[in-house]
Amino acid sequence: MFQAVIFDMDGLMFDTERLAKQAWRAVGEHYGVEIGEAVLSRIRGAAPEASAQVFWEAFGRDFPYWEARKIRNANVAASIDRDGVPVKPGLAGLLKQLRQAGIHTAVASASATAQIERYLELSGLRGYLDALVGADLIGRSKPAPDGFLAAAKRLDTPPAGCLVLEDSANGLLAAKNAGMTAVCIPDIAPPVDTALRTAAAALPSLGEVWDWMNRQ
Repeated sequence: MFQAVIFDMDGLMFDTERLAKQAWRAVGEHYGVEIGEAVLSRIRGAAPEASAQVFWEAFGRDFPYWEARKIRNANVAASIDRDGVPVKPGLAGLLKQLRQAGIHTAVASASATAQIERYLELSGLRGYLDALVGADLIGRSKPAPDGFLAAAKRLDTPPAGCLVLEDSANGLLAAKNAGMTAVCIPDIAPPVDTALRTAAAALPSLGEVWDWMNRQ
């Protein structure tokens, strides 16, 4: 059994990637470009600075990425203020099982730590997480291992004892680079095969994770 489980957040714990996809699509219409899956798949799990490079490669250096990102963030925030943060199926049950078993838990996300805290508070799940590591607390974003290694350090757990739950290619590669075991829970689109092959398993939902852990 693993000593700790480290969760990605967007698209894994919360169904926020769909909100982001809708918001980016609206931003694209505003600026007269099509922000589709070819771009979005490359920025999932990535820090804003890395995402900016993807946008500039796709739409040119004149694309006002930082202004566009502010609009996107405001649209997502308005949706969550209106409807609440959409919790992924199986999340609450899994967190309770891990807590009862004495397994440490953390979130390591490309989002800011304050945003992680906000979503967990809104969902009523903050008390089930022992550590939070946002992009503002690390040097390099996924696929670099910095976030996961920082989470393991905060949990006082060696990387080999950590299970990472991820939905993105960047996240799966980051887990591999950290020397951790990863399980993929696909979200909007499955990660590319090269990333997916680094995962120990691909499961349909978080509700399947506990049984999988007990079979290892």
